[in-house]
Amino acid sequence: MKKALVILFDKVEELEAVAPIDILRRAGVDVTTASLHDELQIVGRSGIAMDCDELFDEARGSFYDAIILPGGPGTYEHIGFEPLLKALKDQHDAGRLVAAICAAPLLLEEAGILEGRKCTAHTSVIGKLKNCDSSAPVVTDGNVITSRGAGTAVEFALAVLERLEGPESAAEVAASICFGG
Repeated sequence: MKKALVILFDKVEELEAVAPIDILRRAGVDVTTASLHDELQIVGRSGIAMDCDELFDEARGSFYDAIILPGGPGTYEHIGFEPLLKALKDQHDAGRLVAAICAAPLLLEEAGILEGRKCTAHTSVIGKLKNCDSSAPVVTDGNVITSRGAGTAVEFALAVLERLEGPESAAEVAASICFGG
């Protein structure tokens, strides 16, 4: 069974967090949610409280096939957070999947992961990233997947699922949620 870590924090964009959690779990992926704070509960940008499975400090020592970073205004509070940047860099350097949406590609950039890679991100941060295609809803380059924002969260989650479990699994989940028609 594939394992994924979704990292959550206060002021996260809830749609960008819940879409990957839900879609991956529908496909049988073992998803762990981890809080970047000292408490398991985080409160998203729209005031929705979510309980995480673990604290990031506990979760970061485990193996994951994918690490997923939702974005939102809380992203900016974690720029420079070395334990997070190291976990992302280690995941990437091991050839395992790293995925970020909205403003979260800024953290991938800071970790040195986006060097020479194509990406996309929210329009508010696109100018801070190199090789960014603001017209693409989701960009996959090697073991990195990026996406624009809340409106592309389902497509982003399906791209992560396709990478982890294959196109048949992603198509099956997409059909089950009536995605794309």
